[in-house]
Amino acid sequence: MVLRTRIGPDGNIISDGDGSSSSGGGGGGGRRRLCPTSVDTFGFHLELKHFAIVLLLVSVTMGPIGTILFLSFLSIYTYYQRSSNGSGGGGSNKWKDGKATGKNIKGVGDLPKAPKGG
Repeated sequence: MVLRTRIGPDGNIISDGDGSSSSGGGGGGGRRRLCPTSVDTFGFHLELKHFAIVLLLVSVTMGPIGTILFLSFLSIYTYYQRSSNGSGGGGSNKWKDGKATGKNIKGVGDLPKAPKGG
């Protein structure tokens, strides 16, 4: 039972191997759809474990009121981001299957070039 994963040209994770026919694999796939892999925290796309650490730090430093305020502002931010991108307002980020898609800068070579001339 060799299960290999690779990243496709469009950035999606592709699983190859024998594990797709097992009965245990079906339950894991349904759980992944319900639980997001990353959380947009005010523009920073954090994995769940990193978001949990941020939430723990917020709760320790700011207390329960600060945690409630943080989660409230995060909910308002997420709602505003999703509603403004759905209106066709020309934003570069769009939502597809609960994930933000759009331009992605992966390195220095992807940054815009400086204008030449004096």
